Amino acid sequence: MDNEGKSNPFSCGIMKNTAIKRRCIFVVSLGILFAIAFKYIDNDKSAYSYVCVENGYNTSYITNAKSEKENLITYLNTVNNKNLRIEKPTAITVDGLYVVALKSKKDALEALKITLDKYKRGSIKAYFKNDVRLMEVDTPTANLKTIEEAVKDLEGKSRSVTYVVKDNDTLWSISRKFNVTLNDIYNLNPGISQRIYPGELLKIKESKPLLTIVTEKKSVYMEDIPYETVTQKDDKMFINDSKVLVRGKTGSKIVTAILKYYNGEIVNKNVINENVVSEPVNEVIAVGDEPLPVTYATGNFIYPVRGHITITSRYGQRWGRLHAGIDIAASIGDPIYAADGGTVIFSGWESGYGYLVKIDHGNGYVTYYGHASKLIVKKGDKVYKGQEIALVGMTGNTTGPHVHFEVRKNGVPVNPQIYLK
Repeated sequence: MDNEGKSNPFSCGIMKNTAIKRRCIFVVSLGILFAIAFKYIDNDKSAYSYVCVENGYNTSYITNAKSEKENLITYLNTVNNKNLRIEKPTAITVDGLYVVALKSKKDALEALKITLDKYKRGSIKAYFKNDVRLMEVDTPTANLKTIEEAVKDLEGKSRSVTYVVKDNDTLWSISRKFNVTLNDIYNLNPGISQRIYPGELLKIKESKPLLTIVTEKKSVYMEDIPYETVTQKDDKMFINDSKVLVRGKTGSKIVTAILKYYNGEIVNKNVINENVVSEPVNEVIAVGDEPLPVTYATGNFIYPVRGHITITSRYGQRWGRLHAGIDIAASIGDPIYAADGGTVIFSGWESGYGYLVKIDHGNGYVTYYGHASKLIVKKGDKVYKGQEIALVGMTGNTTGPHVHFEVRKNGVPVNPQIYLK
């Protein structure tokens, strides 16, 4: 029988089977590739170096694998079908020490990013000071941490140390030194007493950051410019005496600097620009060049204030009782000078007199200087004639600023004007 004109029942099936065959070949090929890949990956101990740069995060790969294995894994990880992506548990190491393992490199990078971002805000640069690396590992699922758990592990590890007590140490000072509580110390050292002695050993659980995060920030701030002090000799003043001729004034400048921080604590300042807003004014001080006079009594008294002398109340009876000295008008804050050389036997407060200085001149005479606003000398000081001993005021029983001046001979008040020159 002639078959011409009869249809082939398999022709359509063959065409359909061609597409199926291609898919089967693709699937089988992928299966082979997966098998090879898993074999390579099981033996792969590749490590990845993690580096943070200014504009984001970057990973570079350091591997001991052969190039064909690299190409294979790269291919499998870049196939359009996301279901074909291979992920292995990834450990984070710090300075060569294992810290934590997560389910994937992506999670490990995210944990590092979160840790870094806590300090990164406002920074122009942020990075780890430590050698931080990622390493694929074979580990049971039970050992894997979540991103949140990994961040806590990265933020700090506590370690036990033995501390030798030193002189002047207290439990309080030690707790501050190691940033722990007193209860922490008591719990780790059962039976310890509050009194500790040099040489004792204490167990301390010290908490230190595992990572040192370096951040750099640009800062613009105002800073004072200190003034200098210039001295000028004055031969009209005694040695050790001084007087301000020009008051110093600080200047100011705008500073632009790059500040470097370790875990939020500033460790370095790099000034890149300074703009002076106002120059400082130097302080000028006149210092005495005249040798100090002798402090013994000359036997003659000078008025305790300088300039025009106005006596507002004289020595003698006043309001039914003895006014034992004279009152000399002056302004608050004017200097009060020693009437003669001698030794200060009293400098303080006395009822009625207010702030009072008494000078024993060593020859039976003692002078009083009352109603001062400020005392400059103290008991026991040796003073010379004309030395500043106090400032004019109106302390004690007084109605206005003045100096109450007395001269006493062998303890008995006498008229000061008899002795004043």
